[in-house]
Amino acid sequence: MTQRRIHSLTWRPPDDWLSWSLDAVVEARTDAATLADGRTLDALMAAVAEFQTIVTQEVPGTAAAALWVPDPQTREPLATAALRVTSPGPEGRWDLEETLDFARSTVRVPTGVKLLDVAALPTTTPAGDAVIQIVDSRPRFGRRVNREWVWFILPPSTQETLLLQVQCDLVRFFDEVSDLTAEIADTVAVELEPA
Repeated sequence: MTQRRIHSLTWRPPDDWLSWSLDAVVEARTDAATLADGRTLDALMAAVAEFQTIVTQEVPGTAAAALWVPDPQTREPLATAALRVTSPGPEGRWDLEETLDFARSTVRVPTGVKLLDVAALPTTTPAGDAVIQIVDSRPRFGRRVNREWVWFILPPSTQETLLLQVQCDLVRFFDEVSDLTAEIADTVAVELEPA
């Protein structure tokens, strides 16, 4: 079977998420304008610009990003999301079991961050088989716990992998964000290049 590259991908975060593709950040302003105006809009766009800088500089291959803003008047996003495409290493793309082993055993945390817990489970999405990795961490000298959900989505007929990464550092929202990550993962759609 011929392996094809991903030609395009789409996702549809829920309406209370500001989402944009990295090459069209104006989409975020359009969405934000439906939620807020004036200083609140300015604060949301500052958050968009900050996250755009982070994913552009630190997360190679990012195609789209989003901020969860269930109450725009707070002027702060409660969670972030990034969707990216990764290419396989020289040995080719891992299968579901290898991806699951990797997710359970390999977690990278920055210097000064303490790893608290890791879990990984196999699942499926409309875009392909998947593994969800859940990582809890906190700053070594801090108390605020950060939870990251990473969906490794393995579309069929390609060697490329999709990564959906969602982060939240407000414990009271972890359950809700967990449900939202599953909703978002289920909206991811892939179009492969022509055979």
